[in-house]
Amino acid sequence: MTQAKAAETPAKNLIRFNIQNMKYAFPTADGEFSAFESLGTAKKLALEVDASDKQIYGDGECIIYYNNEKGKTGTATLNMICDAYEIACGRKMKLAVGLADIKPTKNVSHVIYYEICEMNGDNEITVAKGMLFGVKSTRPSESYDQTTDDINESSFDLPLIIKGTPLLDADGSEYKDAKGNKITVWNVLVTPDMAGYETFGDKVELPKKGTDAEIPAE
Repeated sequence: MTQAKAAETPAKNLIRFNIQNMKYAFPTADGEFSAFESLGTAKKLALEVDASDKQIYGDGECIIYYNNEKGKTGTATLNMICDAYEIACGRKMKLAVGLADIKPTKNVSHVIYYEICEMNGDNEITVAKGMLFGVKSTRPSESYDQTTDDINESSFDLPLIIKGTPLLDADGSEYKDAKGNKITVWNVLVTPDMAGYETFGDKVELPKKGTDAEIPAE
């Protein structure tokens, strides 16, 4: 590669790290979403794909191979989870005295917002913003330690199931490709070089296909 050509090549993000500013929003009675509220102070977010493979054989060879992705699962690890989130999930209730853990009678799908850092080849750090859609969680596990002379912070592991939401067309209707297939979106990540970055995260933005969006080959 010539020096002139190298100069034209943008610095690529090489690593991603940190997890911060996790927030949540629940659907409202009017079909919209509530304002984002703090979920707690984040330590880790681990996401895995919930998928299975299917191979069908005929004439002694594989004639169809299909990968069925059903969504994502994950765990959010936090120093502390806000009581308001657990109340909204139906796992806690305010009593006349105190706050009680109760048996849930609902599990409402919601949206989680988060931020991660990226670093490029010039050692420049930028913040990427993400949203997880169709999230359902179960009661977090709690850990409290007192084993050393230092302060031991609490730790909460929040199990997540991310089922996603339908991709919308530019006019707000549910998008379908040329063969009638719906597109499910599990998460969206926006970086500073993308349109809408400045306001992304101010409110829930359901994924919408743009005029120049790249759609998987049909």
